[in-house]
Amino acid sequence: MTPVAVDPANWPSGASLDEEAVSALHTAHHAQPRSVLGCHRLAHSDDSGSDLYVFRIWHQALERDWEAEKKEVKLQLLLDEESKPIPLVRRCAWLYEAVVRLPADWLPPDDGAGGAPVGGVLHLPRYYVIAPAEEGEQILHDCFGYIGFLLAEVEIEQLQQGSFPTIADALGCHAVTAGGVCGLRFATWAPRAQFVSVVGDWNTWDGRASPMARRHRAEGGGFSGLWEIFVPFGPDLSHVPFGSTYGFKIHTGAGLDIVKMDPFAQEFEKPSDLHQSPTFNASVVSACDDNYRPEPFEWGDEAWMLAREERGRLNTALLQPMAIYEVHLPSWRRGADGELLSYRELTQPLIDHVKALNFNWVELMALAHHPFLGSWGYQVSGYYSSFSLMGSPDDLKHLINELHKAGLGVIMDFVPAHFCRDACSFGDFDGTPTYEYEDPREGEQRQWGTKIFNFRKNEVRSFLVGSALFWAERYHIDGFRCDAVSAMIYRNFGKADHEWVRNEHGGDSNLEAVSLLRELNKSMKQFWPGVVMIAEESTAWEGVTTLRNVSSGLGFDLKWDLGWMNDTLIYLEEPAWNRPSNHSKLTFRSQYMQNERFVSPLSHDEVANMKGSLVEKMGRKDGLGFYDKLRLLCAYYGFQATAPGRPLLFMGQEYGQGREWNCYQSLDWHEGEEDHRKGVCVWLADLLGVYQHHRPLHMGDDFPQTRQFPIGSMSFEWVENNAGACVIAFCRHWKGERPVMAVFNFGSQYHHGYTIGSPYWGGWQVLLNSDDRRYGGRGGGPGNSSCLWTGKARSDCSDSLTLDIPSNSCLVLLAPENFEDSKAARQPVGMKGTADTMCADIEYCLGDIGF
Repeated sequence: MTPVAVDPANWPSGASLDEEAVSALHTAHHAQPRSVLGCHRLAHSDDSGSDLYVFRIWHQALERDWEAEKKEVKLQLLLDEESKPIPLVRRCAWLYEAVVRLPADWLPPDDGAGGAPVGGVLHLPRYYVIAPAEEGEQILHDCFGYIGFLLAEVEIEQLQQGSFPTIADALGCHAVTAGGVCGLRFATWAPRAQFVSVVGDWNTWDGRASPMARRHRAEGGGFSGLWEIFVPFGPDLSHVPFGSTYGFKIHTGAGLDIVKMDPFAQEFEKPSDLHQSPTFNASVVSACDDNYRPEPFEWGDEAWMLAREERGRLNTALLQPMAIYEVHLPSWRRGADGELLSYRELTQPLIDHVKALNFNWVELMALAHHPFLGSWGYQVSGYYSSFSLMGSPDDLKHLINELHKAGLGVIMDFVPAHFCRDACSFGDFDGTPTYEYEDPREGEQRQWGTKIFNFRKNEVRSFLVGSALFWAERYHIDGFRCDAVSAMIYRNFGKADHEWVRNEHGGDSNLEAVSLLRELNKSMKQFWPGVVMIAEESTAWEGVTTLRNVSSGLGFDLKWDLGWMNDTLIYLEEPAWNRPSNHSKLTFRSQYMQNERFVSPLSHDEVANMKGSLVEKMGRKDGLGFYDKLRLLCAYYGFQATAPGRPLLFMGQEYGQGREWNCYQSLDWHEGEEDHRKGVCVWLADLLGVYQHHRPLHMGDDFPQTRQFPIGSMSFEWVENNAGACVIAFCRHWKGERPVMAVFNFGSQYHHGYTIGSPYWGGWQVLLNSDDRRYGGRGGGPGNSSCLWTGKARSDCSDSLTLDIPSNSCLVLLAPENFEDSKAARQPVGMKGTADTMCADIEYCLGDIGF
């Protein structure tokens, strides 16, 4: 039938919107804008099978009184090619109306919320609006004409159950096409908000333009806490305002209107002031949303990703060497005038530097968006966005892609413990504690000035687990170092007695945080096998790296050994004459190294906040000269790389930077050009090359007290432990590989003709000597590639090595080629003391990595 416009004088009662509804719309406080806007059937039918329909078009472009200017606003129905536009009548600013007689089946049936598939379902409006413009006419698409649901019932169920792996595809802002019209779909979680609107550059941040609809559960299930809307723009993607800023205008239960960023935004505007948090940091409509854009980022790391997945499925990922270079990209290198360089500008210099030093992993701090540079990236506001100051998401993907192609793994810092509390973040998102605990004793980490996530809420659990899975999928991240795990698992972490709440059993552990971490690690292994999960955990919590079903087990792959870092630095700061009394600081780790799987970090935390640089710490208490500080630092790096645990070194320490790290300025690269400091770099590169090449130095890290056959020796065994001389030595074994011995002199005395017990007789090859002139040393001790032969028996063993051990030095020796047949008749006393009781945890260690 031909549509028939009804003269306004003949409109039935209630066809034109009443004043109360108009007033609510103009204050963006209408509870159900979809119920009154768009197209609706009126209760007037005739025998011809037609109904009366009212069209109420609410649009910002209709604020101007076009009727007063003798210009028409017209409704174009999509019936057939001969359909003529129907004049719309101005009701008020923003609102034009028409009543039209149309077929009774003009409106599609309401499928109900339960019928929405994943990705949502929208019935198309079958009309558009032709409105005047400054020049000619403009086409307007009515967002209220799209009937349906953006979120599927199953997605809401997953969100509310705390397990929503694809949450990033459902919530936030995404560009989609509906019926040939391109637009943006928005969804957010604000359970106690009264009204929510999308505001942005395209609607001049006017909350009246795009009021969102409450998403109710199917079959009377009640309000889900979610809000959604589709905002149409035009027939192709060029009409979508990519790069525009946006946020959510929220009317709170207290009657206040606030504007908040999008917690699921994939980009943010660049903060204008690097030295303080902005009042508001707007979200940005991203053109880099790979799961929605027509041409996703083109990765070139398929071989890397396949190999990583295979290692994960075979449970061999942790048997690979991991030499980790920790980087804060904004301060690693800057432009000539101190300006920040982009991800793309840093890509090749970073790869060249890391490869030259023989690191095979990089750990990137501050990848997730944070509004305050001075937080180092640990006060995050954008858990689904890369740090905007250094480029777009595609720029970061480019960096990671090239790192993978160069054979380098990528770890990112992930912060699930707490988040930025500033107004520019998502604290009190709907006007009340939403993502954080309500009780300040639970919801505030006062020592850091941050909010603590409410790990009890399933929606928050979905948010956090979904964030890590998002980074693994979209950015091909190979590992996550979870920051401040201790602050998650202990309710009283950093708090006075009156500032925390005990758990339901009266204890101090945060049981919901423990279960979240277990779920996070389990989900990562399920969806992305081969991705390494690392905990920064500073206490003696048992089972950080166990996957077993025990109450304290967290399921991480690795744990930062902060105790080792603190102990060894305390030892090396002491004057040489006092180190013997602190000797246990060097050896204590052997008492617990089999209990967890470790990273041995020399991280950013130890070279900031008035602590000084690593080279400054060496012999700090007795005023050790700078040259000897460098020599002692080289020995320290040797200890880190050869003992069990994956070595991690923060940027700038590879050449012994003199000042402590400042996140606002570039490293002092000119220092690395000094001859003695160049020697430190060369030493580190050779050391890490040996670490990666010789399997005993890394493959037995996680079971140091497991016997290796055919020789029957343990992965780690003490050979020498002389506190008075500041000399230690140990031997590393792995199956049938040639063992490696590391010898250290952490004292200031040069030991001439020092005799060390040898577990094997024959010729030992000198792989490395940190005092070699190649490394800026004095040239003392045996030279690189020289051979040392065992000699006469010592009182405690049948074979020994006699050699010069320079002060502040490290020597790395390779056992004789036929070591299986040349085992000493009497092993050094350090090796005899390892009783079988020390192997009681073998089954625990092996079982955890799948053997």
